[in-house]
Amino acid sequence: LARAAALAERAAARGGCLGDATACGQLGGRQGRLYDKVLVDAECTHDGSIKHLAKFAQWGWDTFERRFLDPERLASLPLLQGRLLRAGFRLLRPGGALVYCTCSFARAQNEDVVSAFLGDEPAARLVEVECLADAPATPGSLPLTLRFDPRRSRTSALFVAKLERVS
Repeated sequence: LARAAALAERAAARGGCLGDATACGQLGGRQGRLYDKVLVDAECTHDGSIKHLAKFAQWGWDTFERRFLDPERLASLPLLQGRLLRAGFRLLRPGGALVYCTCSFARAQNEDVVSAFLGDEPAARLVEVECLADAPATPGSLPLTLRFDPRRSRTSALFVAKLERVS
């Protein structure tokens, strides 16, 4: 906690915000501050996170199902993810970049969320994630998005989309 507080202080001293999208959105709204870069590491089912799955192997799969795979939670999760994406995008200056990511395999939490957002937000466009051009990833089902598969990348599963504010 102390380390997170120190990081948040350093970010604020440099005109940035480290925190959830709601807190940063309020900061940006009060001060009119927009950012060059925003990361939305969205809440998800964690079904691709090896670390989470290993933890639940010890705690029991009933706990995993109850905490992450509850039907009501699954139905509401894409709505939350869309709200997080919109909140993060509101903080972006024109020409700025936002990265949306999850550790889920589910298209409903990844490509579907990004696609719905793009349909509602004319100022957003997908762009290539240049820094991952040589990464052991495969293309997502939405052009310019990437998926990391644990077998190929030797990491947890990961979905990455980079969006730019064009106006």
